[in-house]
Amino acid sequence: MSQKTYILAISGASGSYFAKTCLKSMVQTGAKVFLVASPTAKQIWLEEMNEGSLEDFIKTFSPDEQALIQHENIKNLSAAISSGSFRHDGMIIMPCSAKCLAAIANGFSSNLIERAADVCLKERFPLVIGLRETPLSAIHLENALKLSRIGAQIVPCIPGFYHGDNSFEGMVNFVAGKALDQINIDHKLFKRWKEDDHA
Repeated sequence: MSQKTYILAISGASGSYFAKTCLKSMVQTGAKVFLVASPTAKQIWLEEMNEGSLEDFIKTFSPDEQALIQHENIKNLSAAISSGSFRHDGMIIMPCSAKCLAAIANGFSSNLIERAADVCLKERFPLVIGLRETPLSAIHLENALKLSRIGAQIVPCIPGFYHGDNSFEGMVNFVAGKALDQINIDHKLFKRWKEDDHA
């Protein structure tokens, strides 16, 4: 089986824990992960995580796992993932800010996150948007609807409460797991509805 390749983008919205869980789960599968984070996302990470920077977190992986992570500069529009000729298995933006959502919905490609998402849409690659905003204005809803109609999956960062783990970690895992489901990444982040009935 060939190695899977994914893109994980982190835009400037609250929700660094979701990104952390997605990255860890992706790497655990042995997949290659192209990671792109905006400067605001990196600042929010520092403020929310209280355990160092995004770069510090990457260093907690084993050397073999670190080799799976390609950390891209958001300004590098010549990166491989900016081209439609580069093939991959899907992109998750987690969390996705309303600003990032608007840029993608309206075809702007001013940075690598927006360009990689634009490529996903034009090449029909799976694109998962972990929208992190509340309340949602009509503008936000229209942008999300526009993207949904052309194939993106909108996965709002809303936890479920039926899976039996309503701890902070459990709620983070639920949202991250729902995003990972959209690009068929196997995980055990939450217990599925009536999972024991099919064991």
